[in-house]
Amino acid sequence: MQEKLLILRKRKNITQTQMAKLINISVKQYGEKERGKAKFNSDEMFAIANLLGENIEDIFLPTTHQNGEKTIEN
Repeated sequence: MQEKLLILRKRKNITQTQMAKLINISVKQYGEKERGKAKFNSDEMFAIANLLGENIEDIFLPTTHQNGEKTIEN
């Protein structure tokens, strides 16, 4: 799950419908991406980061962290 995205979106009173329109996908597809069931592409991440006024890395978690998994550090 993209928790940071969800928190920022709700704090700014932006709906999933508005986000879906921004990146030109269906609300269902957006919900799946926000829940981590599908991945955002880089163009979508840039558009969302711009709308929220945040850096991409401050919003989006790596895939390995979305479901509570941690990566092994070298």
